[in-house]
Amino acid sequence: MDTKPRLVDPAWFAKPKPKLIKKVIHKQIVDPKASNSFMINCIGFLILCIGGVCIYQRYIDREQKELENQNLIIGLNEYVKANIK
Repeated sequence: MDTKPRLVDPAWFAKPKPKLIKKVIHKQIVDPKASNSFMINCIGFLILCIGGVCIYQRYIDREQKELENQNLIIGLNEYVKANIK
């Protein structure tokens, strides 16, 4: 019993040939030597400008919001006094 029995003849099935894989070289749209620091600086400057505008708008509207809050507190106080009596 030195040989193992085979139920299928391996010659019936052709071995698949390995497919050749071609390497595709993509062309780069942006020159890799070009520096992106100018674009990064522009984006950072835009973020700073938008933040500055938001802070300035809050500074302008601060007095009006404080007045509205005081009116709400006074109205609430009068409402509570009226409902207690």
